[in-house]
Amino acid sequence: MNHHSLALEKLSPEVFVSTHPFPSFGPKEQAVLDDALKASSKGRVRICTHKTTEDRQQEMFISFTGDNYIRPSRHLGKDESLHVLHGQGQYLFFNEKGDIVDTVLLGEFASEDKFYCRINRDVLHALVIYSDKMTVHETTAGPFLRADTEFATWSPEDGAESASAYLAALKSYPKTRRPMLKMRREAEEVFIADEPIVSLGREEIEFLKSVVPTTTRKRVRLCAHTSSENTLHEMFVVYTNCTYVRPNLHLGKDEALHILEGEADFFFFDEQGNILEVIHLGDATTGRQIYCRVPAHKYHTIVMNSPTLVIHEVTPGPFVRSDTVWADWAPEENDLEGVSQFVSRLSEAAQSTSNAK
Repeated sequence: MNHHSLALEKLSPEVFVSTHPFPSFGPKEQAVLDDALKASSKGRVRICTHKTTEDRQQEMFISFTGDNYIRPSRHLGKDESLHVLHGQGQYLFFNEKGDIVDTVLLGEFASEDKFYCRINRDVLHALVIYSDKMTVHETTAGPFLRADTEFATWSPEDGAESASAYLAALKSYPKTRRPMLKMRREAEEVFIADEPIVSLGREEIEFLKSVVPTTTRKRVRLCAHTSSENTLHEMFVVYTNCTYVRPNLHLGKDEALHILEGEADFFFFDEQGNILEVIHLGDATTGRQIYCRVPAHKYHTIVMNSPTLVIHEVTPGPFVRSDTVWADWAPEENDLEGVSQFVSRLSEAAQSTSNAK
């Protein structure tokens, strides 16, 4: 059984790619970004957790300096999302003439601002940064094609003389906090975002946590995508420590988990159920890895170590139920004694890997 370690390939001064079979992100990876940002002439650096530009799920952890000009653009035919780790900024949304028609004030999960925003396909938008630097987790559907990004013709090009004045004008636009996201309940465990611009903060998460005790299986999720056919599926999931997730794998698609609150251990298995890897996950206050990516065709499960666990989960769409294969060597949910013994064995294994570090 391997212990997770820092494994990054430097493609350029601004771009790193995780070479680990089970990529994760935590304090050490953040330190790599911080160091690289100091030396970057562009004022932005990234760690990619996808392996190639062809991957169906493109994910990056990006650090920006506060004086970055991020030119207004739109993404043709694909949604994207931004999850703030550090810093404060604001998303601005534009009409075809370049008028600002909506905003989302963004900050860290612990702040009063929204920590997450989803940008619909073909919508003109720009990020302005207010803090000295900002780190975000950005996700979009692959494959990556440069032609899929269309820059607003009415905005200055990066490096143009007029860019600094235009950026100053964008930064001076009023900061406005958004009210709680509207959502509709589709099932006992499922809410769907019900607004054109989906953004979440602590208020939405606290609401989901308040619903969990009323559910039969003690779990609930909010879907940020509005259709099962969407190519980018994102869910904010709340579990309790009595939740059992039977080991499973996903055919032809990766998924990723970003921990917002709580602690858990994430397990990868071989085809026979032997543990290949344990990643100790936790929110930003724990010093653990806050994120891990789950490769396609790898059995995995999660064991909760805190009363509540809040996860931002991402996977490519469309949703097809048969894409999930359950491990026949793991107990089913209704086998309470088997589940108890299985989870105890996993917890002991997690403890041993933690002690060995």
